[in-house]
Amino acid sequence: MTTKWIVGLVAIAVIGMALAGAAFVLLGIVGTATCEVVDSVVSEVRIDDNGVRVGDTEYEVKHGRRGRDRVRYLGEDIVRFGDDIVIEEDEMVDGDVVTILGSIVVDGAVEGDVVAVMGSITLGANGEIDGDAVAVGGSVEKERGARVRGETVSIGTAAMIPRTCPIGMGGFFSRSGKLFALIMWIILLIILGLIVLAVARRAVCRVRTRSRKEAFKMGLIGLLTEVLVLPVIVLFCITVIGIPIGLIAIPLLLALALLLGFVGVSQAVGERMGEGSGRSVYMNVAVGILVLHALVLLGWIVRLPGGMFSVAGNVIGFIGEAVIYVAATVGLGAVIVSKFGTRGMGDGTAGGDAVSCDCEETT
Repeated sequence: MTTKWIVGLVAIAVIGMALAGAAFVLLGIVGTATCEVVDSVVSEVRIDDNGVRVGDTEYEVKHGRRGRDRVRYLGEDIVRFGDDIVIEEDEMVDGDVVTILGSIVVDGAVEGDVVAVMGSITLGANGEIDGDAVAVGGSVEKERGARVRGETVSIGTAAMIPRTCPIGMGGFFSRSGKLFALIMWIILLIILGLIVLAVARRAVCRVRTRSRKEAFKMGLIGLLTEVLVLPVIVLFCITVIGIPIGLIAIPLLLALALLLGFVGVSQAVGERMGEGSGRSVYMNVAVGILVLHALVLLGWIVRLPGGMFSVAGNVIGFIGEAVIYVAATVGLGAVIVSKFGTRGMGDGTAGGDAVSCDCEETT
C-alpha cells in the first residue's frame, strides 16, 4: 500500500513538472511575440521633406502632380513674343502660357491655358494643362500620357493664310486649272462687290472718298490695323469665353471690312480709269476690280507655257499681288476711319457726310 502511494506521488510530481515546463515554454513564446509586437508599435516615426521613416524603414512621399517630388514654380503667367517657351518636367506655371510667333513645349504642369499664335504646342508624356490648348497657325501634338483637361483647338496655317503667291510649278493642265480658278474668283469678287454696292451704296461712297483724298493716311491706318489684329485675337483667345470672339467674330468683321474697303477702292480706280466716260457706278466697281487683278491675271497667262516663262510670270504675279495688298490695306484704313462708312470726311456725327457723294449722281 505504501509502495503504491509512493509511486503515485512520484507520477504526479513528474506530470506537474512536465506541465510547468510546458507552461513556461508557452509563456516564453507568447512573451517574445508580445515584445516584438510592442516593439514594432513603439518604433520611431519621423516625417520630414524626404518622406516618412518608421523605424529602419523609409517610405517616399510624392508631392505635386504625378509623383513630382520637386516642383519649381515659374510664376502666374508667361507671355513672350517671337520666342519659344519650354516648361520642364519639374516646373509648374500657376497661370497662362502665351507666345506669339513661337512654339510651346510642355513637359511639366500648367494650371491655366496654353496659347501659341503662329506656332505649335507639344505636350510630353508628363505634360499637363488644366485649361485649354490653343494653337493658331500651328498644331497641338500630345505624347501618350499627356493630358489636357480643357479644350484642344488647332488652326493650321493652311486654314488661315491662303496661298496667294503660287510659283507656277506643275504641268500645263495644272497651271490652266489655276488660271481658271483665278478667273472664277475675280468674277465672284465682282458679284460680291456689286451686291455690297447695292446694299450699302452710301457707305461704299464714303470709303471711296476717303481712299481717293487721303490714300497714304488710310494706308498707314490700315497697316496698323493689320498689325494689331493678331494680338487682339490672342488676348481674346486666352480665356474660354473670348475664344468665339477671337476666332470667329473678329476675323468675320475683318473680312467684311476688307471687302467693303476693296469695293470702295475699286470704285475709285474704276472712276479714274474712265473719267468722262459717264459709266455707271456699278460699272466703275467692276472695272476697278478687273484693273486691280490685271497683273495677277497676266502673270498666270505668262506662266502657262512653263519653263523660263514661269520666272517672268512669278515676277509679274508678285507685283500684282502687291498692288492688291496695297489697295486692300488702303480700303481697310478708310473703313476704320469712316466707321464702316457711317461717317463722312469732316463730319463729327454718325451718318453725316460733309463731302458730297458724287458717285450717286451717275446711274
